[in-house]
Amino acid sequence: MRNYDFECVATQINCGPGTREYIEREWDKAVNRIENWIKAVRICITDINGPKGGINQRCRIVMQTRLGAPIVVQETRERLSSAINVAIRRSVHTLKRKISKKRDQKKQPVHIETQQEAEGLS
Repeated sequence: MRNYDFECVATQINCGPGTREYIEREWDKAVNRIENWIKAVRICITDINGPKGGINQRCRIVMQTRLGAPIVVQETRERLSSAINVAIRRSVHTLKRKISKKRDQKKQPVHIETQQEAEGLS
């Protein structure tokens, strides 16, 4: 069960309930272990050129996290499923990397120089 806002929007594309279920299922699998870091997610899928064909299926993910700035990932592919999978993978990878950096910062020892140490170095 999600503890964050989740929105899936389709513009300029015919998106049925099966596509939305696919997006939600893939998203939930990808963020299973890190979802407590997420505040909100908006996934937008678009057919850029309409029914003309070509590399024009776009998936854009905007993720608000508990780490500050939002994570924005956009992927354009010929097939919508490929665009969705790559965008999800990239956004989750970015969040995991930010979490790792945050944890590494907490592990760094902080050395506070005392007045006596400062005078000894002068």
